[in-house]
Amino acid sequence: MESLSYLEIFRQRWLAILIAVVVGVGSAALIAFSIAPTYTSTATLFLSVKDVNATLAERSQFSLARVNSYTDLVRSSEVLEPVISSLDLNLTVQELRSQVSATNPNSTVNINIAAEASSAQDAALIANAVADSLSRLVSRVENFGTFSVSLERLIPALPPSAPSAPQKTVILGLGLVAGLAAGAVLALLLARFDHRMRQPADVRRVTGLPVLAAVPRGHRRARGQAPGAESTVDAAYAEALARITQANGGTVPRILLLAPAGATAHHASVSLGVVGAVAATGRQALFVEAEASTVDDGALAHYAGEAGVAELLNETTTLAEVARPLEDSDALCVTAGVAATTEVTAEKTLRSVLTRFISRADVVVTQATSESRPLSIPLLAPFTEVAIVVVRYNHSSEAELAQTVSQLRIAGVRPLGVLLTDVPNARHIELMATWTPEDFANAPAKAHVHLRRKADKSAPKPAATPKPSPPKPAPPAPRSTSALTNADNRPATDAPADDGADTAAAVRSSENERVVVD
Repeated sequence: MESLSYLEIFRQRWLAILIAVVVGVGSAALIAFSIAPTYTSTATLFLSVKDVNATLAERSQFSLARVNSYTDLVRSSEVLEPVISSLDLNLTVQELRSQVSATNPNSTVNINIAAEASSAQDAALIANAVADSLSRLVSRVENFGTFSVSLERLIPALPPSAPSAPQKTVILGLGLVAGLAAGAVLALLLARFDHRMRQPADVRRVTGLPVLAAVPRGHRRARGQAPGAESTVDAAYAEALARITQANGGTVPRILLLAPAGATAHHASVSLGVVGAVAATGRQALFVEAEASTVDDGALAHYAGEAGVAELLNETTTLAEVARPLEDSDALCVTAGVAATTEVTAEKTLRSVLTRFISRADVVVTQATSESRPLSIPLLAPFTEVAIVVVRYNHSSEAELAQTVSQLRIAGVRPLGVLLTDVPNARHIELMATWTPEDFANAPAKAHVHLRRKADKSAPKPAATPKPSPPKPAPPAPRSTSALTNADNRPATDAPADDGADTAAAVRSSENERVVVD
């Protein structure tokens, strides 16, 4: 999370944010449409003061001093009880008091009386009735002395055209804001506790390895399609092979081990993609299935249940019988087989089996884990110098990646880098900016299993240094030639008959090469 900006976090967790927004807006809509509508109507009263002996200023001063006290009378029983009686309302004084309010705008002699009701017509009736009741009360208690006070209905209350509550737009807006806030918090929490691999920076931080290539989601080009119809997946695997070659000092490894980081990254399609890229370069590629697949892998489906690696390890078959052509490719494949084999048996015969593999193909590709059978990382490690870690985008976790890399290093296999698979097509990952010069070796890794030419027996050998011989015993008494001939049943001659030996040596020296294991 430390290497990601907030914008990147929100972009990756957009689905969580969307869900939170939908929940927030949906909850707000449920609240807004479940509340009964309330209508508010307002009547305006004007305070009039008359006195023939008072000046205009005196009347205004008296009006401003008295008008504030009248707003408190609106909620009194003296005003509300006549309203309940006149309108025959099924309400108590306390209930009606909660629906009525009065305000006095500053520096005016107006009184605004607002009434709330479940219908627009009732709201207008209550507001006008309260205004009339207040006017009668004020006229009764204030008309004494020299001043004549009256409250006149300046603006009568009218039925409103729309409810005053609930304010659905405001509630929906609040729900939207709340959903966005909750989604942002949820995205940050997911980023904090979610350790799945998505970025080259994540891989570098956990293992120190580079991401050599990113393979998008999709399918490889089917055999028989036009060459121009190469898919982005084929191009990605071709780029992956080029980067593997560069990371290995410019040489394609003879035995290329793919180590998946977690069960979700363990799929034969990755190995088949690499094998197809090798075959596209003109090299003879051989895919060796380290473990029988439990899913339909397409190109290997029709070879299920046939002899393979297990039978080779048990020495019950030959490579010629189990090496089969791969569908949609010029490469060969050897399936895992069906026979049961033990680790002891595999350790004894694996050298010769791998020797036959690399004698048949230029590049041998296999995908194995520490628990795969019949071939596993511990079994292959003595014969494999480098490996590629396969990480599935948004599925492989930090722990799975770290565990796989540790297993390779403990076994003595150097991981060259990471192959990121199943990347969304809309996701563009810039890899070159993440590479360092240390990611690419200057020399290829030394292979443990390779081809070596047999020495020519006809070539002159260096003269051996003579060793001192012990003193010879006295020679026996000589025998006659005829006796020697009869005893040995061959002519008595000092020259050996080596014509047949020379012919056999010539035949043996004509062998081109043999496979040896260091």
